[in-house]
Amino acid sequence: MKNSLRCLGFALLSIALALPLAADEGTRARTKAPAQRADEREWTFEFETGALFGNNQFGDQTGAANPDYTLIPFDFTAALTVDEVSLDEHWGGVFRGNTEFFFRGTSHVVVQGIEDHFTGIYVGPRYNFVQRDWDVVPFVESHVGVAFTNSQGQNRGTSQVGQGQDFCFTFGIGAGIRYDIDEDWFLRFTLRYTHFSNADLSEPERGNHGLDVFGPVVGFGRRF
Repeated sequence: MKNSLRCLGFALLSIALALPLAADEGTRARTKAPAQRADEREWTFEFETGALFGNNQFGDQTGAANPDYTLIPFDFTAALTVDEVSLDEHWGGVFRGNTEFFFRGTSHVVVQGIEDHFTGIYVGPRYNFVQRDWDVVPFVESHVGVAFTNSQGQNRGTSQVGQGQDFCFTFGIGAGIRYDIDEDWFLRFTLRYTHFSNADLSEPERGNHGLDVFGPVVGFGRRF
C-alpha cells in the first residue's frame, strides 16, 4: 500500500512539474511567427536572359525582304506580390494561386537584324498557379511598355526597312514554370512573345514596320 502511495505521489509530482513547462512551451509556440511560405514573400528580384527570334514584316507596305531577327534580352525584374494564395475551392483548386505585378528593365541586343538594340521598361501582371506541395509553379504573364532603338528607317540605301523611329511601344505575353530551389531562391523558364512598333507615329515620313519576336528566356532570382 505504501509503495502504491509513493508511486502515486511521484506521478502527481511529475505532472505538477510538467504542467508549467508544457504551458511555457505552448506560449512560446503561439508567439513564435510561423515560417513564411515562398509565395507570401512581398518582393522578388531576378535576372533573365535568353534568345528571341522573328522578323519585322508586320505592317510592311513595301514588300521588302528583311533578314530574320535574333535578339538577346538582358532583363532585371522586380515583382511585388499583390494578394495571398487563394481559389482553393474553385474547380478543384486548379486555379489556386496568387498574383504579382512586375517592373522590368530590359536591353535587347540585336545580334541579327537591322537595328542594334531595343532598350526599355515593361510593367505587367503575372499569375502563379500555386499547388500544394509543388516545387514547380506554372505561371502566365503579360506586359506593356516603351523602348528605344537606333532606327534605320531604310537600311543604308537598301530595300530593307526597320523601325520608323527610335521611340516605340511594346507589348507581349509569356508563360512558363518557376522552380523553387528553396523558400529564398528560384529558377524561371519562360516562353515569351514581344511586339515592337511605333503606333504610326513616324508616318507619313517613315512607315510603321512592326517587329514580332518569340523565344525562350531563363531567369534566376531571390525572394525578400
